Amino acid sequence: MQINLPLACFLSIIRPPSIEIESAIFQLAPVDKMKCPFVRDKNDVGFRLYTRHNPTVYQNLAIDDDEALFASHINFHDPTVIVFHAFLEEPNFGSGIMLREAYVLRGDTNVIMVDAGRLEAGPWYFTAADNTWYIGRMAAMFIDYLVARGLNLSRTHLIGHSLGAHSAAVAGATITSGRVSRITGLDPALPLFNKVSLLQQLDPSDAEFVDVIHTDAGIFGMKRPVGHVDFYPNGGQSPQPGCELEVVIPQQLLLNKIFCSHWRSYQFYSESVLRPASFTASECRTWRDYKHGRCAAARTQYMGYAADRNSTGIYYLMTHDKSPYSIE
Repeated sequence: MQINLPLACFLSIIRPPSIEIESAIFQLAPVDKMKCPFVRDKNDVGFRLYTRHNPTVYQNLAIDDDEALFASHINFHDPTVIVFHAFLEEPNFGSGIMLREAYVLRGDTNVIMVDAGRLEAGPWYFTAADNTWYIGRMAAMFIDYLVARGLNLSRTHLIGHSLGAHSAAVAGATITSGRVSRITGLDPALPLFNKVSLLQQLDPSDAEFVDVIHTDAGIFGMKRPVGHVDFYPNGGQSPQPGCELEVVIPQQLLLNKIFCSHWRSYQFYSESVLRPASFTASECRTWRDYKHGRCAAARTQYMGYAADRNSTGIYYLMTHDKSPYSIE
């Protein structure tokens, strides 16, 4: 009997040819998991573990693979951070590598990188946006598996940049074993997500605490508040300091000219992991009020790693134009 395999399923079986441009992944054809979700199930999304015992060489983990799990360096007594990368990325580029290196330097943290590079490859943004639903559900299944083996959700933190923030949201919303302690959205992607169901975008119901850093609001990132607490460094909009046209145009890297402000979100957060008592933000109604000093006596807290998990509201702050970004 002849089986007619849809093209979307065929592309799930093979790995479409791809090229790397400035560390961004561009693929000949999109792999659309919404059209063919169960072909190569559990293979299109990988999970890479880094700990203080293996800070540079990852260990592969997989759903229901007890042998790999118990042979790994994972320690369920330590906090666990699960990182979801963005469009065009894979775990060893951009937000993934910067966040992983920051947490590994802290030590005593299980850092799990979600590898969905072939599902988030360029230039297929529409497909990549659809795939966030699949990536999130696979991550939820993986987290439920880890919980059954000893993972404590009260010490589990999901972090996602751009499209990765929405994948983290889907994961948080579809875990069956409980709710994760925290989800951090780093400039959650705006295009195609301003009108989709809350089930597919980041919102406060996805974790016990949801904090968000907006750096390219209204362009690549969401402008409206979507967490329990939302931070708007430098007003949250493009260009962020150091991302002005006169600065980025002479630079060699094309992608930095386009995404400089969008990338600031994970650059700020990564710095906060190593310098928690930095990025002091003030609660304020608007950026205009903040700039005019009308919130000088308002409540303050730290943006990023040390954000107060009991806080709510909108906070503003200013940063430097280059690393170290925090103004202390």
